[in-house]
Amino acid sequence: MTEELLQACKSYIENGGALSEDNVIPHFKMMDISVSEADAYLRYNRDLSFNERLFLLIDRTGQKDSDVYKKAHIDRRLFSKIRSNKNYIPCKKTVIALCLALELNREDADALLISAGYSLSRADDYDLAIAFCIDKKVFDFFDVNEVMVHFGFEVF
Repeated sequence: MTEELLQACKSYIENGGALSEDNVIPHFKMMDISVSEADAYLRYNRDLSFNERLFLLIDRTGQKDSDVYKKAHIDRRLFSKIRSNKNYIPCKKTVIALCLALELNREDADALLISAGYSLSRADDYDLAIAFCIDKKVFDFFDVNEVMVHFGFEVF
């Protein structure tokens, strides 16, 4: 950040959020991209939403919705919210619980997590414990919770 921009920010704060001629931020020209080019890019590169991917995976496993949310220890109302609101994204722990309940392989679990904006980080011990359970096909919540307790993590 330039000294000029820092001074403009200081002046902006001191003036209670009012811009003066001294602290007007210059406008920058946008890249020359056509709207149709941007639309085509979005259409071509868009992946399934969390909602779409989750219910595709549920259908693929042949399980009933009620079996999945019960196995994942998810409240029926929360599951209903996930089903009815296409843009709703549950917390990471809920998505992990769904991965375990669906007994997803690592590739499908990663895809479901990514569709919700999450991932299993190799730099996080909790995430590594979950990844271990998925990789070793440890899907029973009693066994998963035993692993979590052993390492001092919150259980499902």
